Amino acid sequence: MASPDWAVRVVTTSWDDGDPNDRKLADLLSRYRLKGTFYVPVQPYHGKNRLQTSDLRALHTENFEIGAHSVSHKNLSDLGGEELIHEVRDCKQILEQLLGDQVPMFCYPNGRYDADAVEQVRRAGYSGARSTRMLSVARKFDAYRMPTSLQAYPHGKAAYLRNQGRAKNISGLAKYALQWQQCRRWIDLGKALFDRVWSKGGVWHLYGHSWEIEELGLWDELREMFEYVAGRESVAYVTNGQLLSMLGRS
Repeated sequence: MASPDWAVRVVTTSWDDGDPNDRKLADLLSRYRLKGTFYVPVQPYHGKNRLQTSDLRALHTENFEIGAHSVSHKNLSDLGGEELIHEVRDCKQILEQLLGDQVPMFCYPNGRYDADAVEQVRRAGYSGARSTRMLSVARKFDAYRMPTSLQAYPHGKAAYLRNQGRAKNISGLAKYALQWQQCRRWIDLGKALFDRVWSKGGVWHLYGHSWEIEELGLWDELREMFEYVAGRESVAYVTNGQLLSMLGRS
C-alpha cells in the first residue's frame, strides 16, 4: 500500500548521551512542536552528569521518546560475547524498568557497530537502531542501520566525506561533492537537505548532543534550523520509533 500524502515528507530528530542540557533542548523542541528521541546510556557519558530518573520520566510523559544508548557507551564493535549482550540488552531492561514502558529504539555509541552488534540489538527486542551516517534523506533504509541527514555540529567538508566513506556510500559522496559542499554552515546544509525533502519527499533527520550545543554555543543556530523546518503543512513530525512504525519497519 502506498504511503499517504502526509507521510511523504518526514522530520525527525534524535539526541545522544543523556546530558542534563537535554531538558533545555526538549523545551526548544516543544516550542517549535518538533518531536525528538533521546538516546540515554545507563552510566553517565565519559564522567559527565546524566539526566536524573525524574527527568527521563518527565521527557517520556511529555511524549518525547527515550531510546537506549548502551550501558557504558563503549564501542560495540570492540566487544563480543556476554559483554556485548550486557551493553545492549541490560540497557533496554533498566530503562524500561525506570519508565514503566517499552524502549523500542537503540543508538550505537559513537556510531560504531558490526554485524554481531546488529544481531544482538535484534535479539534484545529493539525495533531498530540509529547510526551516525549522515546526508541521507531516503525513506528506504535498514531499520537497524537508520541513517541521519546531518548533525548539529560545524563539521568541515572532510568530515562529511569521511562519514560517507566509512558507510561505503558512493552516491552520498557524489551528491555531497556535486550539490552540497558549497554550504558554508551546518544549518545551510540542513536547509538544503530539507529543501530536497520538501520538493521530492523523504526523511529529514537531525541528530546531535546537547552538551556539544552548549559548549560550542550553537543554540541560536539550532533555533534557526528548527524555525526553518517547523510548522510546515504536509510534513509528518515524528520520533525515531514513530518513523519506523509509519514506514512499516517495526
